[in-house]
Amino acid sequence: MFLRLDIYYKWLIIMLNLAEKSKFHLKDLLSGTVVFLVALPLCLGIALASGAPIMAGIIAGIVGGIVVGMLSGSHISVAGPAAGLTAVILMQLEQLGGNYAAFLLSVIFAGVLQLLFGVFKLGFFANFVPNNVILGLLAAIGVILILSQIPYLFGITDFSWGSIHEISMAQVDTIAAAIGILSVLVMLAWDASPLKKLLLPSALIAVLLAAILNFVLSTLGLSIQSQNLIQLPNILANPSAVFIFPDWSYLAEPLIYTGAITLAVVASLETLLNLEAADKLDPYKRSSPPNRELWAQGVGNMASGLIGGMPLTSVIVRSSVNANAGSRSKCSSITHGILLLLAVVFFVPLMNMIPLSALAAILIITGFKLTHPRLFKQMLAKGWKQFLPFIITLLAILFTDLLMGILIGLAVSAGFILYGNLHKGVRIYKEKHLHGVVTRIELPSQVTFLNRSSLITALSHVHKHEQLIIDATHCHSIDPDIYDVIQDYQNETAVQRKIDLKLIGFKQHYPEIDDAVLDIDIATADVQRNLSPQQVLTILQEGNQRFVANERLQRDIYRQIRVTADEGQHPIAAVLGCMDSRAPTEMIFDVGIGDLFSLRIAGNVAGQKVLGSLEFACQAKGAKVIVVLGHTDCGAVSSACQLRLSNQKIEDVAGMPHIQYVLGPLMESVNSVHSLMQPRDLSPAFIDQVTRMNVLYNIGYILEHSAVLKQLYEQGQIAIVGAIYDVKTGRVQFLHE
Repeated sequence: MFLRLDIYYKWLIIMLNLAEKSKFHLKDLLSGTVVFLVALPLCLGIALASGAPIMAGIIAGIVGGIVVGMLSGSHISVAGPAAGLTAVILMQLEQLGGNYAAFLLSVIFAGVLQLLFGVFKLGFFANFVPNNVILGLLAAIGVILILSQIPYLFGITDFSWGSIHEISMAQVDTIAAAIGILSVLVMLAWDASPLKKLLLPSALIAVLLAAILNFVLSTLGLSIQSQNLIQLPNILANPSAVFIFPDWSYLAEPLIYTGAITLAVVASLETLLNLEAADKLDPYKRSSPPNRELWAQGVGNMASGLIGGMPLTSVIVRSSVNANAGSRSKCSSITHGILLLLAVVFFVPLMNMIPLSALAAILIITGFKLTHPRLFKQMLAKGWKQFLPFIITLLAILFTDLLMGILIGLAVSAGFILYGNLHKGVRIYKEKHLHGVVTRIELPSQVTFLNRSSLITALSHVHKHEQLIIDATHCHSIDPDIYDVIQDYQNETAVQRKIDLKLIGFKQHYPEIDDAVLDIDIATADVQRNLSPQQVLTILQEGNQRFVANERLQRDIYRQIRVTADEGQHPIAAVLGCMDSRAPTEMIFDVGIGDLFSLRIAGNVAGQKVLGSLEFACQAKGAKVIVVLGHTDCGAVSSACQLRLSNQKIEDVAGMPHIQYVLGPLMESVNSVHSLMQPRDLSPAFIDQVTRMNVLYNIGYILEHSAVLKQLYEQGQIAIVGAIYDVKTGRVQFLHE
């Protein structure tokens, strides 16, 4: 024993020397040691839970640390036997009659498949597995872990759930059961205490305590039954008892290959998910190549299977411990593998003092974390569309096998997606344009047979004599059967019901169709002439409501440009607004090109040139409404108010010699409000009242200084209204409201 400790000590000195001379940082050595302490009981426990030889878990841990650690592109991820594969291994060993040597062939061929996955860059396929199916998989594994380890926790041998009613206390190893239950309590207490921050995992504490208790009790004559203790062979004394080699006579057995596919899919899925999680834990935020990780895992599984090891994956428990311990590179993973190798070479007698009930306790706690009641509550809170695939995946795995359960879960999730697409995708809008109400059916980017039902339903709700647009401008593809439905509707139903149907966006998919010309947004001479000032005001109000609700009308801008260029302009209103960049009048009122005269000047001040423009808009071009539009938080108004409060003159404003033409007209409104409110500071209320007063002042200025506009107003041919635009909400408040 002293010789072995001396060798171990010398190895540590060599490693420390190498750390100083290479990129192997001391933190990698320390973190690798911490990961080793976590991995050792997990390797033993997972082998126990899987029905594999105990040494198989250690071999897989060594291969995962050294071989995969060297080949992997990840700096944080640590590979080894994983709890997620226990259900797969249990089922496959049961199908093979417990022949572990035959099962090793499945491990090797699973590695070959993973190698091919990496070579052909299939690392993206994990992105297509819904999260609810993955959580169902993990929860099922948790249930399997708990159920499979309960007998070991109580030291019961030759147990089956079918004969549970026949179990008696005589079959229970009371010493093993007491140590197992104590191990559970110790782990729960450790994880709930501040001691958790010491980086010593609760599993290691439980194993050490269990081994010490077993040693103490054995000296008092209270020994645990030998079958309830770890029984690792001594690799130095009997190497042939350690390594189990594949039984190549089973090459013709189909179960080998179906098992390999199951192992490859599940192990690859778990690896990719854990790899993504490990990258999030990396303090240096490095990204790991998934395809390289797949072929590294493939090589690792091939190597593990050839020398009797279990299948392995990237393991999130070890990876998270590795990151939290301060790992800087994959050297920490390699270190943990080397330490596992040294442990089975030099410390087998010590490990054989560990009760199996302590390992069972570790796995039961692990299983409970995977299937915590909180998980079920969270999934149920997300709705039945998330909960049902989750719970069905869980139950399917428990009652069939892992791969079949995943496939069933995927099928259920796909069913929900298909069902959702039957009723979604096609959007229906009721739009009030200048020419009247229009129903617009907007097709999604991919139009398939799944949209057939929703499209037919939407078409059935279009009434006689309505205007209908079927809009395919955002479509990337349209299935022929959907096109047939639309053609039948256009040629038969629309004709019979006198529906004005227009198709747009179809020509790029079906060249024989000419897209319809949309003139519903164009303010023509007839439309302008038939609108009253009150109707124009209603149009502007409704347009602002759409703007606030982010439901602006779909417009054919290119068409509007061409029509207004050829036929001239016939705007329905003129807006005297401020030049503030936050108040674009055409957008605020949701109007198109050719619908609006827009006059924008700081402070929306009406001067002689503005009057000339407004007279041209109403007298010459037939606009029906003049809107004097002020807005909140106006810079010109604030400046004028500040001048009044500080008793400055406009001429005192430096750097802007022409600002008097803006601030001058504003001062009358400022003085009026100031005399009423007597404000002491530049309050929002003061500015808002001046803004409102300025709008009313400019309306009065227009009527007082333009006989043309006053006459049109008195004759009812035009309306002149004031309004305030709120730059925070987008809402326009008309002052007559």
